[in-house]
Amino acid sequence: MGAALALAIMLVVVVGVLSLAVNAQGPFQGTSPGGRPTRPARASHPVTPTTATPKAPRRPPRERSPRPGPPPPSPQKDPEQVPDVDQILGDVKPLNTEASAMVISVVDERTLGPVTRSRLTLRVEPKEGNAFEVTTRVAFPTPEHRARVKVGTLIPVRYDSDDHRRVVVDMDKETGG
Repeated sequence: MGAALALAIMLVVVVGVLSLAVNAQGPFQGTSPGGRPTRPARASHPVTPTTATPKAPRRPPRERSPRPGPPPPSPQKDPEQVPDVDQILGDVKPLNTEASAMVISVVDERTLGPVTRSRLTLRVEPKEGNAFEVTTRVAFPTPEHRARVKVGTLIPVRYDSDDHRRVVVDMDKETGG
């Protein structure tokens, strides 16, 4: 048992001495000071005039346009000068007309968890004016909401009286809320 202990101590001493000797000589060839291998240098080949290809001229660097800064301060407006609603909302106009619509077709496009996104083709029957058909997409929050919409049922909708392509199902009225 004593011989094994002496051998272990001798092994630790030898490893320590070798470690000190290697560290005193510096890093190994082919490694950086952090211990990572270095990239080999590219071999330089002599270029003869017959095999040399002319280099394309370098393009000058592009001039960068200045970054936009904060917008200039707007002049003080009179309290009487209120901007038009169309200027503020732009393309977002209210869906100002209510009607009922008959479901002509329902195509379920995607179901993610409880939410089902469906494409509905509706025949909107306004109180005033002619009926029209439109296709819209609806995200039903639960399978129960989706089950209420079937071909041939009437559902409440809102639409833009100026643009009949803009129609949404009025989920609040449809669910009774």
